[in-house]
Amino acid sequence: MYLVRRVVRTQPGKAWEVAAHLVKICEAYEKKGRSKAQIYVGGVPSDPNVAYVEWTQERIEPSRRSEIPESVYTDDAKMRPLITSYDLEFYELVTPGKLSDRGFS
Repeated sequence: MYLVRRVVRTQPGKAWEVAAHLVKICEAYEKKGRSKAQIYVGGVPSDPNVAYVEWTQERIEPSRRSEIPESVYTDDAKMRPLITSYDLEFYELVTPGKLSDRGFS
């Protein structure tokens, strides 16, 4: 299982507006079967101009264009002028089985 995180750096003062778009984007994906996402923004003492999205998935696979909800394109287009960078991070979750497979039991 993997944790996927999107780190969205925003124009000054736009993190909450970007988060509102991310909520809509994530809800569209969740209707298509993706796991529930958590959306949060930076606050004191971290950078207040960052919004984050995290969710889990079994495998890392590219999204097929046919699987992307149409509303995602619309909400993404509205969000793009508000952001300065959009990074994607992947983390493999540690489980007892994976530790055992690697000789750490």
